Amino acid sequence: GKENFEFFELAKMLPLPGAITSQLDKASVIRLTISYLHMRAFASQGDPPWSPLMEGDSNCSKGEQKVRRSSHSLATDMFEQHLGAHLLQSLDGFVFVVSQEGRFLYISETVSIYLGLSQVELTGSSVFDYIHPADHVEMAERLGIRPHLRAEAGCHTGPESASSSASTSSLAGTPEPAPSSPHSPADEPPDRGYFIRMKSTLTKRGLHVKSSGYKVIHVTGRIRCRPALVPGSTRSVRRPIGLVALAHTLPPSTLNEVRMESQMFVFRVNMDLQVTYCENR
Repeated sequence: GKENFEFFELAKMLPLPGAITSQLDKASVIRLTISYLHMRAFASQGDPPWSPLMEGDSNCSKGEQKVRRSSHSLATDMFEQHLGAHLLQSLDGFVFVVSQEGRFLYISETVSIYLGLSQVELTGSSVFDYIHPADHVEMAERLGIRPHLRAEAGCHTGPESASSSASTSSLAGTPEPAPSSPHSPADEPPDRGYFIRMKSTLTKRGLHVKSSGYKVIHVTGRIRCRPALVPGSTRSVRRPIGLVALAHTLPPSTLNEVRMESQMFVFRVNMDLQVTYCENR
């Protein structure tokens, strides 16, 4: 009917390949659309605002723009079109953007390589649905979510999480959550660096440990803020609106050997960084 047609047209407007949008159900279309609109606001309202690298002149028609383009500019456009994919491949990780409410506004498709989860599944979902319950407080503190709002964001801070943290932190190599800072999130440095455990469908079966099904992720990023006026004053403050981060997966603790490529060699150093052994390669 007409409703299905409208959903189909809405799905085609999403910045996703047609092979993916044609398979989306109605709930996914709505979820991805809302996330896309929030991501646009996140990009434009943050300081500094994000904008396309090359914007065409709005006063010129598309035909006039094509005539003005030289072969060099076309080559530049082609390079920038694929630049993002090349950067993601070289980063050896995945990029994500989380809102102040703890929802994924964007996550790169390379997450499927490292966690086995799909970009479509994660976008618009709560980050707390995909991290270990014992790391919920850690994630909430890094995002600057106030304690009375954490339950609404899906963060579990009950005694079960605390006991789980004590029993699994040594297995997964994740540090205990740091105590809450008495300062407001806006007063803290914007840079973030921490370790959490995220769900993974790539974890080997048969590992009889409580952290099985999770991978340790090293998150490095920066809190994005927007300027806002203090009510009744002309003073401007910076309000956090979310986190932009790069995630790297750490090797599992059960890794017993590392595959050596032809261009690699082994050397050993002591605590004074003096070389005590080096291969003949």
